[in-house]
Parts: sequence; C-alpha cells; structure tokens
Amino acid sequence: MDVSCHLLAITGVLTLVLLYRFNLWRLRDQSHKGKLLAPEPSGTLPIIGHLHQLGAEKTLARTLARLADNYGPIFTIWLGVHRTVVVCNHDTIKECFTTNDKVLASRPRSSHGQYLSYNYAAFAFTSYGPFWRNMRKMVLVELLSSHRLKSLKHVQVSEVNNLMNDLYLLCKQEQGSAKIVISECFDHLTLNMITRMIAGKRYFNSANGGDEQGRRIGKLMKEYMYISGVFVPSDLIPFLWWMNFLGPVKAMKRLSKEFDSLMESWIDEHKLKRMKMSDDSMNMEEDFIDVMLSLLEDDFFGHSREDIIKGTAMTLIIAGADTTSITLTWILSNLLNNRRTLELAVEELDHKVGKERCVENSDIENLVYIHAIVKETLRLYPPGPLAVPHEATEDCRIAGYHIPKGTRVFANLWKLHRDPKIWTNPDEFMPERFLTDHAKLDVSGV
Repeated sequence: MDVSCHLLAITGVLTLVLLYRFNLWRLRDQSHKGKLLAPEPSGTLPIIGHLHQLGAEKTLARTLARLADNYGPIFTIWLGVHRTVVVCNHDTIKECFTTNDKVLASRPRSSHGQYLSYNYAAFAFTSYGPFWRNMRKMVLVELLSSHRLKSLKHVQVSEVNNLMNDLYLLCKQEQGSAKIVISECFDHLTLNMITRMIAGKRYFNSANGGDEQGRRIGKLMKEYMYISGVFVPSDLIPFLWWMNFLGPVKAMKRLSKEFDSLMESWIDEHKLKRMKMSDDSMNMEEDFIDVMLSLLEDDFFGHSREDIIKGTAMTLIIAGADTTSITLTWILSNLLNNRRTLELAVEELDHKVGKERCVENSDIENLVYIHAIVKETLRLYPPGPLAVPHEATEDCRIAGYHIPKGTRVFANLWKLHRDPKIWTNPDEFMPERFLTDHAKLDVSGV
C-alpha cells in the first residue's frame, strides 16, 4: 500500500512538472504572436518538439535539408523545449554572420561546454563577452597567426616525410605490396602534427601505430571527438537532468578525467622546462602550451590559467585533427573513384614540381588543379555538415523573419554546398567548377 502511494505521488509530481513546462512552452510561443516567424513544420509535440521527426535513418544535416525543400531556406524546429532556426542558403547564412554576427556570436549552454571544456574555459563553447573576445584575439593573434604557423611549418613537413618513409619501408618489407588502412595513417599523421604544435609531443608512426601510450591517447581522442557530437537529453529537455548519471554525461565525465590527467602531465612538463631554462635558452622554439603559459595570468576572467590551456588545447585538437584526417580520406577516395581527375592531378605535379623532388610549400600556390580538388571535396563532404550552433542574445531579423532572443541557429552547410541555384550538377564530383565559375572562391568560402 505504501509503495503504491509513493508511486502515485511520484507520478503526480512528474505530471505536474510536465504540464508546467508545457504551459511555459505555450506562453513563450504566444508572446511572439503578431510577428512574422520562420515557417515551422507541423507535428510539433509538447516537451519533445520535433525530435520524433528527426530519425536516425539519415544524418541530421540531410534530414534538415529535406525539410528545407518543403519549408524554404529558413525554418523553425523545436529541439525539445528550445526554439531552433535552421538556415540553408547563401543569403540567409551570410546575413547571420555579417549583419547579425554580434547577436549570434554566443553558443548555447550545454553539457559539452560544462564537462568537455572545463566549465566553459574553452572560448569555442563560451558565451559572447569579454572572456570570449580576449581568448579569441589571443588564439588568432598568438597561436594561429601566419607568423606562428610559419614558424611551425617544419612540423607539417617532417610528419609528411615520416609518413611517406614509413609507407615506403612497409611496401619494401612486403615486396612491393602492402595492405594498410589509410584512414588510420591520416589519423596518426594529423594527431602527430597537432600534438607536436600544442605540446611538442609525437606518439604515432605508420609501421606499428604507436606505443601503448600513443594507442591510449589515440583512443581517448577518438572517444572525445565522438562524444562531442552526441546530443544530451537534458540539454534539450532540461528537467531530464536526473538522467545525467548515465549515458553521454557519464561518458563525458569519465573522458574529462582521463584527458585532464594527460593535460596535467603536459602542463607540468612545460612548467618544469621553463623553470630550468637559462636566459640563453629563452629563444627556444615554443609550442602552444609555452605561449599560453607566458601570456595568461593565473586568473583570467574567472578561469584558472591551467583550465584555459586544457580547454583551448582540446578545442584545437577536436577542430584540427579529426576534420583534417576525414578530409584527406575523402580526397583520396574521390581520386580513386575518378581516375581521370587523378591523372590530371599527377600531370600537374609532374609539370609544376617534377619527378625528382617532393612538393614544397612554395609549390602549393601554383598547383591550381589540386586546389580545385581540395575545394570540391570540402564542398561535397564538409567535415562539419552542420555548423556549430549559435544562440541569439537579443531579438533580431533574418531574411525578414523575427528571431526571438534565445533562439538557437544552425547553418546547414551540407544543404548550402549542394544548392542547385549555385552549383551545376551539385551531387557530382567536378573539380573543374573551381577553375571556371567559382575560380575565385577559396577554401574558407570567400
């Protein structure tokens, strides 16, 4: 009898909570009546919104592209209790990040920002404000400036040479033919590059995949990159916070501890190295951790120096390693499936570089056709088909529609890159399009 009463009480409380949230949801929606809102697909359900329509049959970018075919280049969906606007064509996306760039500079609060970026110490997850502005300036001016990247160019060159040498030795051992998983080689290549640039660490080679520590770090990075793209129920439906002890949040907490241990060892090594450095060695080559240790104060806008370094390092690894590896794999796949394109690329290399030496940095600007191959691959297979979400910090307008404060905004790059109004035969791999109509378009989309 007591158990039945307790269950009834719990059920009653949950029902009241659901009704309360539903009423808030209805009142918030009604507060914008009389204003032109972006069209919204039918079938919205209380609490979950349109989540039931975003099935797992296709990627989210493709599902949203299908909705754009029916509702236009800008439309509204509800991800749980959060109003979300999806923009899909050139004009609407350009308006978001030019006219409304400041209004949409913030990121939504999320479990990813809390657990994967040291409680928003990584500027990529934080809201627009003094901390965001100062961190963005530091990353662009001190870490990713042309001067800094040029000073670390030898890292890229040596890692590419190491990969080529490893593959040559592997083929030689197998008498001219060896089976390899090229995507793993690219994973190791890009992780070596970025860990050397961030911390001066190298963990992998193509012959054996790295030592035990390298394999552990590679697994950790892969898990981190995977979980960073997973939806968390309580982020979409806040009163499901009680589920955070399991599922994605549980995995985030575990990975955060493992990554924190790794980063602590990196930072401690750098601090010890700086203590031992004499005045004569102050001009030694600096990696990103060295730079951040010298620039950041112990307390920077409420975040510790160590947490900022850890969060920034994780952001750079996620943004740089996996995306580059995926793009390289797609480039190779496209070349193998389009032999004429491969032949033309080889002809350009033979003509512009020759067969007696390797490609050097000074050659890159002259390899016009290979540039076109890279651009066409990024068009068809962008590493992030959906751009990271933004959140409106105040009311604004996009394409004439009213966008209420707090609205989340997604740019569907997959749909933009296959817009038939811009691209002829948008689903076909045609690098030549970047030699004619779109020749002036660079890899950043400008």
